[in-house]
Formats: sequence, C-alpha cells, structure tokens
Amino acid sequence: MAGIGPIKDLELKFDNHFNIICGQNGIGKTTILDCLAQSFAGAQTTLKKTAGFEKGQWDINVTINGNVSSKSFLTNQFHPNETSRNYNGYYQNSNDVIVFKTHRNIEYIRLNSLGTDKIKDYNTFSQETIRGSVSNELKNWFVNRFLFSAQPNTLDENQLKNYELAKECFTILNPSIKFSKVLPNSFDILLSTPLGEIYFEYLSSGYKSSLALILGLIQEIELRYKNPTKFIKDFDGVVLIDEIDLHLHPEWQAKIYEALKFILPNAQVITSTHSPHIIQVSNASEIIPLVITETNEVKINPIVNQVYGCQGWSVEEILTDVMGMTETRTPTYLDAISNFNTAIDNEDYETANAQFLILDAMLHPENSLKKILKIQLTGISTND
Repeated sequence: MAGIGPIKDLELKFDNHFNIICGQNGIGKTTILDCLAQSFAGAQTTLKKTAGFEKGQWDINVTINGNVSSKSFLTNQFHPNETSRNYNGYYQNSNDVIVFKTHRNIEYIRLNSLGTDKIKDYNTFSQETIRGSVSNELKNWFVNRFLFSAQPNTLDENQLKNYELAKECFTILNPSIKFSKVLPNSFDILLSTPLGEIYFEYLSSGYKSSLALILGLIQEIELRYKNPTKFIKDFDGVVLIDEIDLHLHPEWQAKIYEALKFILPNAQVITSTHSPHIIQVSNASEIIPLVITETNEVKINPIVNQVYGCQGWSVEEILTDVMGMTETRTPTYLDAISNFNTAIDNEDYETANAQFLILDAMLHPENSLKKILKIQLTGISTND
C-alpha cells in the first residue's frame, strides 16, 4: 500500500492462519485492517490518502477457492466529508469476510418477543466490511437457539454444534462462570458465578467485549450460511478484528488469543493489538511488528526474532521495542534514581540516603535493585 493514512509505502505478507499487527499508536494498524476489509466492499471506501500525496493506493493478492487473484484500489479523498467510489472490490465474496471494529459493548436489551434470524444479503455483508458487525442481535439469536435446541428436528447438526459451543463461550475467560438458564418471562440470560446468578449483561466490559466477539462470530456464521449451514470450526474465510485485547484484563488477553485459535482453526484471522501479553505468547510467523523509521516511514520492525518472536521477552522490552514506548517508568522514579546516582558520584551520603529512602518506599518489595542501591549507599558511608 502507498499513500494511505500514515503509510507512505509498505508491503505485507500474511500468515494463512493468525496475524497480529502491532506497533505504536498512529502507525496504521487500523488502516491496514480497513484496506483489507474494504477490498471486499461494494462501491464505497472510507480510506483517506496521506497528506501531500496525490492519491492513495493499495494492492491485494488473494486466493479464493484455489484461484489466485490481484486487484488495485485507489482513493483521492482526504477531507472528512469526501467520499470515493470504487467498483473494483471482491463484492461477491464479502460473505466470507467478517469484520469487528472496536464497538463491541453489550448493553442490556429487554426482549418483549423473540424474533427470527436477521436476514442478510451481499449488500449487508459488503456494508459490514466498512462499519463492522454489531452485537445488538446476539441475545435474540442465543435465546432462539436455546429454545429450539430442545425441540427435535428443528436445528440441524451444525446449528446444534454452534449452540453448544456458544454456551461454552461464557466460560472462555473464567472457568467459574457458566451458562445457567434463560428466564421464560423475560428471555433474559442468566450465568452462574461464584457470587450467585447474574444477568450476562452484568459482566465486566472486557468480558462482554470478548463475548461480543466470540458469540458474534458464531452468530455471523449462522446468519451467513443458511443452506447449507456451517459449523464455525469449518469456516475457512477471513476474520478481521481491530484491537483484539479491547478492555481485557492482562490475564485474559492471552486467553482470547487462544480462544480464537480454538474456534477458528481453518480461518485466516488478522487482528491488531496493544497487548504485550498477546505478543509474548504468539508465534514468530504471526507477529507483524511495525515501526516508524527516522525518515518517518512505516516499516516492519526487524528487532523481533524470526524464530521465537517475543516469547522470551519481558513486558517492558515489548512495550519499548515493539510498542514504541519511550519510557515505562514514572518521572518521580526517574528523578529519584538520577538524584541518587549523582549523590553517589559526589559521595554525598546525606542526599544519597534521602533519595534511597524514597526509592526503597517506591520499588516493589522484592525488587533486587533495593539491595544494589543499599550496597552503593554503604560504600560511601563514613560509618564502617
């Protein structure tokens, strides 16, 4: 791609199964996902050209049903209200591309009645490559499957497998949370937790974001493949996810990565992340680390090991060398350590001791640096 958003010129090759785009803010992670998604849109693109460029362009090589195809896409728009039209996309294959943006919250919705599945067509699929899939039909879909799963010969084998997997998804991040029941008078979904039964909308925002993603994927497969139906693990299309770790506690970030690989063994997943924990556990072939060069160009970051990725790196090393953080420590700490080192160099015990007391209170109780600082302080003490 060239002249799109913050990207002047960049070529990427994606893993056939899982891809994690990472790097500092503003580097173009979402832009890359939008280019991929809107290659399957209809006649419209929301992508903007780079400032100072006459036009923006991205090229894509795809393999569909064993056939290799290449297409180029252009945009001339830069200002917010401008639109570009492009009739060149893989519109007819948009049902095989599922896109999730960052709006993945689940609000409480009271179902006064139970509706049938939403009817989607290629126009809907292509529009969702731009705006993303939404989660406001999840509750209706799940309750529908809950009720019909008890009726013989209503759901076929794939639909039943999808429903059983959907029930398991409530436990995906925390084994102590389980699907309990659906209330007959309100169609509300209740979950069993260590603190008792709760409405599933009462889960944390991070948990709900994950459910919106995983349950949303199962729902999308059911809405897109009707005759014949499809089990989600057999889906071999493309899933694009912006910020896979959205709102998630660090302990759960690696779990959502593993969960997606479990329910989508045959799909190609391309996602972005700000999570060092996901990057830590990923295979080298899955990581697409981006960096801004001294000439202000976005390129692949060569620091990531091509065999082991970042599996032996600390979180701090990933934050600085992959995510682009210039400093992970606070100014208060940096001032204290700087003042301590200066006092040690000047053999100023009183100042060094004052700074040591600050650092001793500030550092983690088990931090080995405390012992090192104590030894340095003792070295300039006049009391042997």
